[in-house]
Amino acid sequence: MKRSKLLSVVGLVVILLGARSVRGASGDPEVTRLRAEVRELRQLVMQVMRVEKEHYDLLMNLAQTGHLGESAKLSPIELTAPAAADAKAVSASLELPKPAARTTASVRGKVQFPGGSLQDVYAYVENVKSSPVRGKTVEIAQRKKQFLPEVTVVQRGTKVLFPNYDTFVHNVFSPTLPRPFDLGAPRPGEEAKAVEMTAPGVVDVFCNMHSDMHAAILVVPSPIYTRVGSDGSFRLDGVPVGARKVVVWGPRSKPTAQTVDVGASGAEVSVTLDQQPATAHNNKLNQPYSSYDKNQK
Repeated sequence: MKRSKLLSVVGLVVILLGARSVRGASGDPEVTRLRAEVRELRQLVMQVMRVEKEHYDLLMNLAQTGHLGESAKLSPIELTAPAAADAKAVSASLELPKPAARTTASVRGKVQFPGGSLQDVYAYVENVKSSPVRGKTVEIAQRKKQFLPEVTVVQRGTKVLFPNYDTFVHNVFSPTLPRPFDLGAPRPGEEAKAVEMTAPGVVDVFCNMHSDMHAAILVVPSPIYTRVGSDGSFRLDGVPVGARKVVVWGPRSKPTAQTVDVGASGAEVSVTLDQQPATAHNNKLNQPYSSYDKNQK
């Protein structure tokens, strides 16, 4: 009923405004055309009002009798050519915008590592970069002549602390380019120094006192990374569509990359890792370790 009243008011306004707009010389062709359109619009509004009334009557009948009856039907609305064009224009203006094409999707993958363990294996997208993170710090502890955890994954811009919880001295250093570092040999209990991870890639960390101490930091260029499951499966969400380089890496494997074309429906990759043989490393002076680390308790 409210809708019918609204249409009545709209129709009346259209008719009044139309009639007012066509005042002028009776011989003017433009005035004649406008008057014809107003008459057609008036007829259209009257038809709509009639159908709305029939609709209302049918609903009242349904509420009172519980059925509409066999002969119950609505009158069709017949549109003249100008009125039909106006109605089509209104309908087009009310159409919902088409959904935008997807700009990101998911990449699913499967990793095989013959003869190796999938523990601490990660997958990430190499050619998607974001701004460095700010204000984030993680800790890699020195405890019982070990770095804990042995494997850490951080986004570019993260700061890493290396506190010493042992009762003897350590000397944390990394020869990894482009930013090698040497934190010196602070006494146990002294405030740990932080190192910002500025470049994507794997950063190897050692102790100049103890050759068996090693940690690996995987620095990723964006938040698009994930840990590979024990069954070898992984899923990367929010990957921008286009050609993307997916890298799979683990501390005991060679990094393996695969470029895939990520479409709106996503993409799938299959990666086989090769084992990375353990190799001896030198101290921070690039010389063999002395006997100190073997005798230190």
